Amino acid sequence: MKSEAPMLSELIRYRGLLGMLAWRDIRVRYKQSLLGVAWAFLMPLIQTAVLVLVFTLSGAVSIDESKLNGMEYVLFVLAGIIPWTLFNATIASSMEVLTRNSRLVTKIYFPREVFPLANVLGALVDFGIALTVFIPIYVFYVLKTPSASYFQQPHPSTLLVLIPFVLLFQVMFIAGLSMILSMANLFFRDVKYVMTFVLQLWFFATNVMYPITFESKPHLKWLTYLNPMIAILDAYRDCWMGRGLHNPRGLLVSAVTATLVFFIGWRVFHKASFKFAEYV
Repeated sequence: MKSEAPMLSELIRYRGLLGMLAWRDIRVRYKQSLLGVAWAFLMPLIQTAVLVLVFTLSGAVSIDESKLNGMEYVLFVLAGIIPWTLFNATIASSMEVLTRNSRLVTKIYFPREVFPLANVLGALVDFGIALTVFIPIYVFYVLKTPSASYFQQPHPSTLLVLIPFVLLFQVMFIAGLSMILSMANLFFRDVKYVMTFVLQLWFFATNVMYPITFESKPHLKWLTYLNPMIAILDAYRDCWMGRGLHNPRGLLVSAVTATLVFFIGWRVFHKASFKFAEYV
């Protein structure tokens, strides 16, 4: 941490610029949109409705409800869609944060980390707005639960206090990847095209619309550790359900991975930032 201390103190000095860029990104995102910020409400609802229609009502795909950790499928999907959208949207938009701000990159000095970090902060606003959609639906399922099935349905518990920590690890993972990818795309403009394909595959390799457990093949469970988002989504759902963390080892691995990705990404980004003006 000693080597990161000067970088952190410098970033703190420019916190005003960080906030200004984040607010600019939010305003630009919805400036010429008819519905504006309402899209942050609508997108998770639309995505959830489509997935529920495809996976349940149409009967095209069968979901084993015993693996949903006691959640209704609508709640299961929505609880996964919201944090996944935070991840997907931030990573997708982060790859061009340096090229979009080429004038600022070439003219004056300030820590270039503010660009990907401001992008993350802007996405967190959308995440908070989307939560205001999830919470009423969550409360609805809590209130409709008969007392006899209290432990099989969602109910508030002390695990809810862990949600900020799960979010912290997710944000660290996103921020680290954002710094790495924005830098890589500046040097090699093919990165954004490759990542479009990678993010599509990543979605299907994550437990957004179906559980990923490997219960029938426990010797392959280690594969889930390669994707930190699996344990992160599991942890969100466990916290909402209030029945304990069923994958604590996976969450620990994800937390360590997120921490390493963040600090390594930050250090590499900072060291390379002095060359950015040559490539924008």
